[in-house]
Amino acid sequence: MSEKGKFFTGIDLNDEKAMVSFFYGDMKRPETISTVSGEERFQIPTAVFCTGQGNYFYGEEAIKRQDRTDGNFFSNLYKEALDPEQVAYRRMLAVFIRRLIKFREQYDRPGLETYLAVSVPEITEQAVSLFEFIREELELSPENFQLMDMGESFFAYTYHQAESVCQHDVVLFDFRGETIRSIVLHTDGHGAVKRVSPTIRRWELPEYLADHPSGKDEFFANVIRETFQKRVISGVYLIGDGFDGGWMQKTLRVIGPNKRVFQGKNLYTLGACYAGYRNIVTDGWNYYYDGPYKLRGEISVQVLRGGAPCFLRLTQLGENWFTPTGTYCFLYDGDPSLDVWIRVRQRVDARVETFTLDYMPERAPRSIRLCIQAVPVSGSEVMLRVWDDGFGELFESTGMVWEFPISL
Repeated sequence: MSEKGKFFTGIDLNDEKAMVSFFYGDMKRPETISTVSGEERFQIPTAVFCTGQGNYFYGEEAIKRQDRTDGNFFSNLYKEALDPEQVAYRRMLAVFIRRLIKFREQYDRPGLETYLAVSVPEITEQAVSLFEFIREELELSPENFQLMDMGESFFAYTYHQAESVCQHDVVLFDFRGETIRSIVLHTDGHGAVKRVSPTIRRWELPEYLADHPSGKDEFFANVIRETFQKRVISGVYLIGDGFDGGWMQKTLRVIGPNKRVFQGKNLYTLGACYAGYRNIVTDGWNYYYDGPYKLRGEISVQVLRGGAPCFLRLTQLGENWFTPTGTYCFLYDGDPSLDVWIRVRQRVDARVETFTLDYMPERAPRSIRLCIQAVPVSGSEVMLRVWDDGFGELFESTGMVWEFPISL
């Protein structure tokens, strides 16, 4: 189905707030939903109040009812739902996200498939597990769901802006509470497809500077100096409530006059929409994000197909490590050695590792059916699994499984 058959929903989700944007084929750019008509109030508290009669209230409306005794109040949904034992919070987060998706009804585009892209502060095993649960609760297919960190949503947003913004390195400063995060995007300009790699850092604002504007200004100016060191910067983004209050004086002088500076709050949710769109529509898109959860290489095995040798690719360079991989089956030819070709990012030649399938059943050649799957456990570690699948009605599976760890 083309992109015109999908309705892209981009959600920025953190411990306390969420924002949602939408995009479909006829729009020029994604739009962020405001919770107040006529105002740019995009942030929605991640809270749900559920009455005993099964009625739900969301965001600010839920917070207004938090002290009532005729229902249950759930707040900080994302933070709490990361704990796999907090099943109630996981279900309430699914209810909350379903409500965000329902905002699409104001666009009056029935019949379009929902494609959901969610940006979270960091990709962890807990986050991956949580959103596999959420995806199933929302009855979305894996093809219509995408999970990313804030670096990838920043990347997707930035590289859909004017080319002058990303002519050199681009920096985002995210200031919320006492925490400042920086993301520097650097583009490797070699090759038809350009690799964009993030450098992510974090600082904690000293508590005594929280109510001291000039001290905060000096502290952040030093953060900028440290981040800009030995880099050529063409674009700077400032997002988060921490930048409110008009305290940036020295900060702006340190940034300098020859950089394009943008300030806002809904970058991640817009970027999630763009990322979802580019996951489907790649024509004319010659960038890829090389974040910490992307596979650092690809793994292939050589097989005979129709009597001719060919390579079977088991993993894809640049895919998320938590993306499900395929299972392939073949007939064993009697050679217990398994040659695996491993091609690592930024290296021209592949290395070959040979693994031995010990204790194979004693049968005639091509009477054993084996299955193989490469299961990533991180961006740089993959577990190769091979198992005996039996041979139709002639031979049952022995249940034998071989596992080989591979480093990328």
